[in-house]
Amino acid sequence: MNPSALPPVTAFPGTIVQARIDSAAITDNARAIAARIAPATLLSVVKADAYGHGLATAVHACRAAGVVDFGVATVPEALQLVALLGDDPDLRAERILCWLYDAAADLSGCARAGVELGVSTAGALDQVVRAAQTAGRAVRIHLKVDTGLGRNGFTPPDLTAFLPELARTAERAPGAVEVVGLMTHFANADAVGDPATDEQLAVLDTARSALVRTLEATGGALGDPAALLVHAANSPAALSLDPVPGDLARVGLSTYGLSPFAGTTAAELGLRPAMRLVSRVLAVKEVPAGHGASYGLTYRCAAPTRFALVAGGYADGIPRAASNRAEVAIGGVRYPVVGKIAMDQMILDLGPGGDGAAPVAAGDEVVIIGDGVTGPSAEEWAAWSDTVNYEIVTRIGARVARVVCDES
Repeated sequence: MNPSALPPVTAFPGTIVQARIDSAAITDNARAIAARIAPATLLSVVKADAYGHGLATAVHACRAAGVVDFGVATVPEALQLVALLGDDPDLRAERILCWLYDAAADLSGCARAGVELGVSTAGALDQVVRAAQTAGRAVRIHLKVDTGLGRNGFTPPDLTAFLPELARTAERAPGAVEVVGLMTHFANADAVGDPATDEQLAVLDTARSALVRTLEATGGALGDPAALLVHAANSPAALSLDPVPGDLARVGLSTYGLSPFAGTTAAELGLRPAMRLVSRVLAVKEVPAGHGASYGLTYRCAAPTRFALVAGGYADGIPRAASNRAEVAIGGVRYPVVGKIAMDQMILDLGPGGDGAAPVAAGDEVVIIGDGVTGPSAEEWAAWSDTVNYEIVTRIGARVARVVCDES
């Protein structure tokens, strides 16, 4: 058969592992965050398929909370969001902001769709100008300043050198760009009280003053200096700083009910985790003392016990680094994951059967990731894997079905 004649594969029907997404939790979280950051405006970050929660689900849930500004990292994500929003007045966004692209990126689609673009280098400005000329319309841009994180953005000396070039754009490409924002990203806002955050804000304020002077000098040809949007706050800054600095807060993680602070739970922040990762028991069997579990036999049971085989492995996004450390829940009881987590499955040690032992059978539901009560939290999985909860949810694989529910 000609490969081009094969039907497209868009899902994996019948997958055992499911990510159940509570859309009402996303809506409630977005409302709570928006109220907390006021008068700043919430820009919901929906990059990486809404942190693994599903773009369409997250956007609908955020719109239900009144959110009209969205942010993504990449150009394909921006265009996917444009297509999702379409012309539906109930979904239409006021702002889609995209900030991560390279010199080879074609920005013309973003320009035609009205996507706002972050500009971090002089070369990026040239790209945006070309895209605007191709699209026949102005592109709204946000200059990004590196105030200390060391990632994308103009360093203060680079910005000083760039601003005269920006001013010349008004003459060499009139009407091509409109500067609407100035942005940065905090390096350590999750360490509440760290002086580095105040230092970054001071650098940002100096950059704002310089940019405002440039816009004023061009007579508004590059944008209204009085309407310039300044934004820096991410999830930890939005939930800890008072007042929240700037006009917008770009919040991703906490919209999905996850805590950005070590030692602080989502519940303590008034948030509700939106993702519950569940699977099923495939088989239960009795094994003698000394029996090994999984590749490498890194675990051998000390006494006769029961092993349960559970669908779900690192191909589904369950971190192999959590092997011999993680737990999952069945019927409200936690059991250790023993041996190495494999590509598609893992083994639990249920303990010996008999009187008083919790009954576990094939087909029972297994909560791999819950809210810390229904099952281990994403934060617990992060600790077991020596990583952060951001990675735990965003790494959930494409073959895991996202099932939307409303558990309000």
